[in-house]
Amino acid sequence: MPNHSEPMHGAPLTVLVSEVRMTCLESAGERGGELPASLVYDPEDPYAVALVFHASEGDVTWMVSRELLVTGARGPAGDGDVMVWPTLTPDLDDAVVIRLQAPSGRLVLRLAMPELDDFLARSLCLVLWGTESAHLDLDALVADLLTPRGRPA
Repeated sequence: MPNHSEPMHGAPLTVLVSEVRMTCLESAGERGGELPASLVYDPEDPYAVALVFHASEGDVTWMVSRELLVTGARGPAGDGDVMVWPTLTPDLDDAVVIRLQAPSGRLVLRLAMPELDDFLARSLCLVLWGTESAHLDLDALVADLLTPRGRPA
């Protein structure tokens, strides 16, 4: 799996995808192992980053705040379901820990800091910090919210 960020074209805006390998520090009482994942940033959803985990049972996606990842790379951040903080690997390389908590369990992962920094820098080239709201299509969001949906039986 390539270990770099690749912009995907085809939509009016570039979607950034970075294929990474995260080290599983804890999952349902287990430790160790690598988990392939994708970091995905879509400028049409400028506040969010999708963490897509490629598990044998199928892909699992967690949406997290880009701001949380930026902040968590420099110091402890987050509260509740998602927490991020800087750390060192056993080889003393810079890394970040991402803890995901759900009713069904907890997943604690480590990602190399250079991979996260590269991804975040590229995302900030697509949408500058503080300009996220200019990239939202609020008319489309309101129209979607007002669209009648089928009612459950």
